[in-house]
Amino acid sequence: MFKLLVRCLFFIVGVTLLLEIVLPTRTEQVRVDQHTSQTQTDYRPISGGDSRWADTSYKIHFIGGRLSSCSVGYSTYAKLKDGDAIEVQSTKLFKICTRITRSEEVIDSYGHWKLIVLLCGCILIAAAIGWLKTDEDNGFSFRLG
Repeated sequence: MFKLLVRCLFFIVGVTLLLEIVLPTRTEQVRVDQHTSQTQTDYRPISGGDSRWADTSYKIHFIGGRLSSCSVGYSTYAKLKDGDAIEVQSTKLFKICTRITRSEEVIDSYGHWKLIVLLCGCILIAAAIGWLKTDEDNGFSFRLG
């Protein structure tokens, strides 16, 4: 019963991801309201010492549109200032920011988002209908038929 429930969940999420590609993107004129960043530090003990890494995520918040914020890289975070009028292109369902422009200058563009979402959706659907199976001994296997 649990396996059937997981397969149904995989199928629904996979179809939703494919639907995300088919639906047109939303383009909005917004204004940058604020910048936020969050640093996550992790300490992991290893033999002979400690290992430490830090990961910072950057987010830009907007006013004047349906989209409230976007996660961006540091270069985009640094280029945009509070109060800048920008155009943001995003997906309809998951609100993934795919393109940010400021007066015809492309600030940020995620050109491969459709390919990544398509791949993830197809993998989930393949797992849901039984084309991808997991073996406890052998890992993943792919079968047709």
